[in-house]
Amino acid sequence: MMEDSFEKKLKEFLPYIIIIGAVYLLAPVLLVLTKSAGVLNQIIYIGVFPLTALACGTYYGYKKENDFFLSLVAPIIYIPSMLIYGNLRDSVLNSLIFLISYFICGYIGLTIGDMLKGKNSGSSDAKEKADRTHSRKRVPRRVKTVDERKSRTEIIMEENDIEMPQSFDTHEHIGEVETTFDTTADDIDSILAEIHSRREE
Repeated sequence: MMEDSFEKKLKEFLPYIIIIGAVYLLAPVLLVLTKSAGVLNQIIYIGVFPLTALACGTYYGYKKENDFFLSLVAPIIYIPSMLIYGNLRDSVLNSLIFLISYFICGYIGLTIGDMLKGKNSGSSDAKEKADRTHSRKRVPRRVKTVDERKSRTEIIMEENDIEMPQSFDTHEHIGEVETTFDTTADDIDSILAEIHSRREE
């Protein structure tokens, strides 16, 4: 069980081990090639190395968790670099100070990454809660279609299987009305004569 957890942790650390190893083992090559021990030496050991440990710790703490063992990667990789390039022979005290400072930078990076992750998750939770509240308050009204706009009387009649009466069409039924009287030509002449006499009066 412990071996499985160790392998899992090693796989998680592997990208950071490669980055820190490449920087810590290859950057001092510039000192050897340029034969410089002044400003470039200070930039590498005081600037590049601690920033690398800080950046890797911050990224891992933000993406994964605050794991104490990751802060040990930088000082462990610095030991062979220190032995290869002779820093231990030049100054034991400086080598120990660098060793401790790289550990501290890695741990500070983990702490910063963990804090950033906590703030980000807290803000996302608050935003999600606000969205839920907003969506709960504003419920969109459903627009009724023409078919749904039925009167209460029509709904009741449909529920009781009552057929609604159709509208009365006068043009359809006017032919069915039968007249009970006949009109002759004499009747029409008498009516016209009466109307003419009334106009003369």
